[in-house]
Amino acid sequence: MFSLSQPKILIIEDHPATLDAIKMIFEFEGYITMNLSNAIDLHTKVAAFQPDIILIDILLGMTDGRAICTELKLSAHGSIPILLMSSRNGIHNSAYYKTHWDDYIEKPFEMETIIQRVRMLLSKKAQQD
Repeated sequence: MFSLSQPKILIIEDHPATLDAIKMIFEFEGYITMNLSNAIDLHTKVAAFQPDIILIDILLGMTDGRAICTELKLSAHGSIPILLMSSRNGIHNSAYYKTHWDDYIEKPFEMETIIQRVRMLLSKKAQQD
């Protein structure tokens, strides 16, 4: 399903406790993580880290995570699966934005649920490649 190396996850989340929890979940599962609390120099960081999947919080201070999804999907990084996360129910329903992320999960989420979603997205990407 994955390459010989460990899968890499870029986590973009501005709430430190949530960021730490997500990081711990995936590092325990054997993933390599890179954590960002904002989208400053995002393309440079994505190019350097080369994640297999990106997890993005929908509200990053004054930045809308959906706009970051759109920016990434329309860039050279457009093939990287994106899992959008939010604690705001229904905020992901915009028809325009739905095409710019691959899956969505509401917070709070169960540990096993987010792991399954990430595995599903990585498996789907591996089949497309």
